[in-house]
Amino acid sequence: MNMVRLDKQKFDDFIRELSAEYSVYAPGKVGGKTEFIPVEPGDETDFTSPVTDMSPKGIFFPPAEVLFEYDEDGVRAAETSHRPIAVWGMRSCDARSLVMLDRVFGSAIQMPDDERFQDPYWKEKYDSSLIFGFACNEPLSTCFCNWFGGGPHNRGGMDVFVVDAGNVYLMEPVSDKGIEIIGKLSCLTDAAEEDEALAAKLASDAESMMTASPDTDGLGERLTALYDEPIWEEISAKCVNCGACTFSCPTCHCFDVQDEGRGKKGKRVRIWDSCMFPIFTMEASGHNPRVLSRERVRQRVMHKYSYYPENYEEVLCTGCGRCVMVCPVNLDIREVLKKIIAYNEQVI
Repeated sequence: MNMVRLDKQKFDDFIRELSAEYSVYAPGKVGGKTEFIPVEPGDETDFTSPVTDMSPKGIFFPPAEVLFEYDEDGVRAAETSHRPIAVWGMRSCDARSLVMLDRVFGSAIQMPDDERFQDPYWKEKYDSSLIFGFACNEPLSTCFCNWFGGGPHNRGGMDVFVVDAGNVYLMEPVSDKGIEIIGKLSCLTDAAEEDEALAAKLASDAESMMTASPDTDGLGERLTALYDEPIWEEISAKCVNCGACTFSCPTCHCFDVQDEGRGKKGKRVRIWDSCMFPIFTMEASGHNPRVLSRERVRQRVMHKYSYYPENYEEVLCTGCGRCVMVCPVNLDIREVLKKIIAYNEQVI
């Protein structure tokens, strides 16, 4: 199917049609920050930045999620809306991040028999979702999606690829779900040849704005070789272990499970956690295998660029740049990786 177009003056009609079948999320302002929020026709959305302050992972993997409730009569599943989710305005880095998270929650490798675990809470939301992914026409200076196979007009993880072309949105269905929904929406019209030519030019211009990637081939092996080297002391020296990088990251997925109860009833809740926190690896005995900051920073870097690739053959980073933007001490992961590459060439 070729591209179609949505006149921006018909955007409310588009959301209205979509809302008949889906719970719709789009970028909006919450307390001065941008994040993905439920929207209805007429609601104000915010596309002023290529990257929202908070990633959309919270739609499918909430910061706090009730897994089940219990009382003296037994255990009950948590109530859910059961409506499929449509997300409008998700950038390519975030659409790719959901594919990565789906490997963790949707088809996680279980040792030792290589069995696959599927998290029912994630699967219910993600498998039925519809992703309208947005091209980045003007990437930020903090963006580095091209380092790991992405790009400002990458279509990975999307059902419909959308380009903001001034007065119109140009849409290209990417998946079977995308083809189906495009065929249903009456507010769309066929795009002209000049529309597709404009989309191609915007893609070319956006690619030219990206900074060149260093040589990241064999990064996982390089990290393994440097596991006990003193470079980790240098890298972690100014990290304050605040966890801002992990909570803003679209692919970080560490969590804790807690029971919240009183009397004879309660609920079990899954909440976001962070490998940056000293208590994250605290054992019941009181022993902490990662008591030092350098060990926690090393774990985060190793997880993203070594351990995850060992299992899934892809780096657990989409280059969205959020960690660069939110770090209070300007610990730039791009500079960390460059230091690791340079250090490795000196000692190996």
